[in-house]
Amino acid sequence: MSASTLPIHRPRRAHPRGDGSGPLPVIAAPARAPQPGDIGRLCEQFAAVCESAVDALEISSALEFEGWSDQAARKRYGVPDVFALAEEMYQQVPRRPAEPEPPADPWQASSLRPVLHGLLYGLPTVCFPAAAGLLTGPDVLSVLIVVLLASWAMSQALAYLGYLRLGQADSGQAARLLLAGLIAGLAGLVLALAGAVLALPVHLLAVIFGAGLGAYMLGASVLMVLGAERLLLLVLAPGVLGAAVFLLLGRPPQLEHAAWAALAATPLLALALAVSRTTGDPDYPGLGLRLGRGRHAQAGPDAARLVGGAELRGALPSAAFGLLAAGLLVFPVAAGMPGHAGVNTGALLVSLPLALSMGAAEWTLVWFRRRTQRLLRGSRELQAFALRARLALLAALLQYLSAAVVLTAAVIVAATAARLVQPHWTVLPQILAYLALGGGMFLALLLQAFGSRIFPLAACAAALAFEVAYRGLGLPIQLVACTELLIVLAGYAALVLASAMRHAC
Repeated sequence: MSASTLPIHRPRRAHPRGDGSGPLPVIAAPARAPQPGDIGRLCEQFAAVCESAVDALEISSALEFEGWSDQAARKRYGVPDVFALAEEMYQQVPRRPAEPEPPADPWQASSLRPVLHGLLYGLPTVCFPAAAGLLTGPDVLSVLIVVLLASWAMSQALAYLGYLRLGQADSGQAARLLLAGLIAGLAGLVLALAGAVLALPVHLLAVIFGAGLGAYMLGASVLMVLGAERLLLLVLAPGVLGAAVFLLLGRPPQLEHAAWAALAATPLLALALAVSRTTGDPDYPGLGLRLGRGRHAQAGPDAARLVGGAELRGALPSAAFGLLAAGLLVFPVAAGMPGHAGVNTGALLVSLPLALSMGAAEWTLVWFRRRTQRLLRGSRELQAFALRARLALLAALLQYLSAAVVLTAAVIVAATAARLVQPHWTVLPQILAYLALGGGMFLALLLQAFGSRIFPLAACAAALAFEVAYRGLGLPIQLVACTELLIVLAGYAALVLASAMRHAC
């Protein structure tokens, strides 16, 4: 008989009743309880998943992805299925979610860009002392002030509209808008000069210089919006170098025509390059097309519209701020030395370093935005963020004022060594007033960068109105107005920029 046919004798199990009758009960083996030690080692293997999981399903998905089945979970750990194993792991491991990868820094910029901008803001002021020896006749200063007010306002509005259109990724419309804005700005400049000529007895040379100054500012605005700052250095080279040589040689009469030619070359180059950049190479990376007809041009009926009414209304605060900033800067020059006739030496000494300090203002603004972004990611309480943001604001203001003081001292030393001016200690209050004004302008620009445009505008308007209304009282009024502007804007900035919502974008 083969082994397969042998009867199998099983031992008789005792019946619970003890009489041996009835069917034998099926007694299942007890389920194995989870072994914390074994699961602990599995938790270590899946630590990153367990610590960051919001529920057990994430852990079960990770286990199944690694090949764990319900059978393996029952055999290895004595649990019904993978989900039960994941639940046990979820209970054992405390939540410690990993910090997310830091986002890309949107404010990372070249450290040379602010320096370049500072030079572009400050170098044109070298032309003024040279032109002062060439401009003669009554009311020359009045014409120049009219030109500065008009060109600052128009260039600020043009830059706002240009950056707005580029921010909408519509480079074709940006090219068309900048070109049309340049033409409109030149027309407005001509009207302003015509009004000045009709109202004041002005020499023709003053009108020509004013027209060149305004044309340069409009052309430079277009080039800076398009990111062509390096070209502006070439644009400025003839005027700045010609003016510097003319001044260093003591303004010789035989070089007056050469100096005029050098000064005239700068605005002509600025206009030519601005027109070229808005109508030129369709593959130019800053634009990508020719007057809206390239590969990024908009299609449809809206493509023909340059600018809408809402955008023009949005540009009005920028134009008004440019007008008020120019007024605050040039009013002391127009009023002369308080209590005296003639040139305001303190205002002239500080105008160049104040213009150069705008590069430091741009760098400090970027530093503040990067600093507050890091604080926003690292702070867990709003009160702690508010305190640190205010300290960062104070540090930014002190950085800008320190740079302005250093630049002012350097310009005074250079001007004295070149015998262009002979400053006296009595100009110190005037310089302090302008430094306070520079701090106020920096805070106004900072607030505008965070979307607060109306309050800085109102504060600057109040300061200028105060200076004009009480101009007869002299220097103390200017010092009080500029200091109060700085204090008011600093207090408002400390209140507004302490809000986390302002830094969330």
